Amino acid sequence: MPTQRPPSAASPMLRTTQQAPEPKAISGLPPLVPVAEALAIVRDCVQPHRRMEAVSLALAAGRILAVDALADLDQPAFPRSMMDGIAVRSADCLGEMPRLVGAGASPAGSPHTTPVVPGTFVRVMTGGVVPPGADSVVPVERITRIDGDACDPATGTWQINAPVRPGQHVALKGSEVRCGDLVVPAGERLGGARLGALASFGHAEVSVAARPNVAVLPTGTEIVSVSSTPGLGQVRNSNAYALAALFDRFGARSVVADTVIDDAPVLAAALLQAAAESDLVVTCGGVSMGDYDLVVGALNALGAEQHFHRVSLKPGKPVLFATLNGTPVLGLPGNPVSATVGALLFGRTAVARLLGSRRERWIQITATAADAMRGVGPREEMRPGLWSEWEGRAAVAPVHMAGSADLAHFAGGDALIRRAPHAAAVEAGGAVDVWLWPEAP
Repeated sequence: MPTQRPPSAASPMLRTTQQAPEPKAISGLPPLVPVAEALAIVRDCVQPHRRMEAVSLALAAGRILAVDALADLDQPAFPRSMMDGIAVRSADCLGEMPRLVGAGASPAGSPHTTPVVPGTFVRVMTGGVVPPGADSVVPVERITRIDGDACDPATGTWQINAPVRPGQHVALKGSEVRCGDLVVPAGERLGGARLGALASFGHAEVSVAARPNVAVLPTGTEIVSVSSTPGLGQVRNSNAYALAALFDRFGARSVVADTVIDDAPVLAAALLQAAAESDLVVTCGGVSMGDYDLVVGALNALGAEQHFHRVSLKPGKPVLFATLNGTPVLGLPGNPVSATVGALLFGRTAVARLLGSRRERWIQITATAADAMRGVGPREEMRPGLWSEWEGRAAVAPVHMAGSADLAHFAGGDALIRRAPHAAAVEAGGAVDVWLWPEAP
């Protein structure tokens, strides 16, 4: 659940005047910026906040490692058997069908420390220590008992039925990682495999990037609470919950502010407060070309540096990106789907940059279209897709929506299908570009 900023009697966001807001002055339209260029601008303008905190390994899943993690010992820390079998001296296995006598066992955790002498072997299991004197392991499927106690495989005489190569099935000490080697570099998101690697080298506690604080500012006099019944012309504040959940998933800590009415001084005060308290400000609504879309004017009045306003994107054309007193501000449209797409593309990139992530970019793949898709107009399209099947192979099906306010259907997707400007229609079975956000192994 998103965090709600506690009300304050002095907060300008709590003003509830019923007076109609003053419309903004009419001006020319800003240029449309290509999506790739807009993403590059966000990457250039947002810098890592470089705050870190120490957490236990049990609580580090999904966090971004802030400091390089090094190996505290060699891996393997000893010559390790890679098979269940017998540890031998390869020099004893040169003849045809050589026979050796068992001299004990070296199970994992209970190593055999007596050197292997000529003509003998030591029973080993996968992960066990290869005893001194032995240089090779022969798998159990390549040996045959000749005599001895059938209940004790570590004794008796055994015949080797295949050639033995020096060093076979033995991982030498330090052959995988040497003490002091880099195990996981800073900037990587910690998933299961990386957490396991850290645990292997004694990192019970790790330094991770602190979650950046993201202020979510819903705007619009027409916005009412989720628990209210909307009147004529009013809408529930669904965007605040959707955006807060998204930014929390990106790795941030979101705080949802009180809804800001369409009043330039009130909006300016709210933006100043959010910029002073947060690493990233995300507004929702008020960035289009309507008379009461006041976010751009409020930012300009505060002296913010505007980096782009309007992206060649469908849905999400009115997206705004600026910097206010050193704090990045992402202005998203009020339409729920447009806001979600803008958050996925630009908000996710901004948070990844704040965290110092090495992998903030989308994974782009080519996939088979499970359904036909119409041609595209002059703007790049990002529409939801759902992984499906087409003629027995994996494919992605477009999720059909009624428009940029149809968040209910958009929520049924699990990928973004990217269509280039002026792309031709695609038949079922054709190729489409799919964007996937990288997850940590």
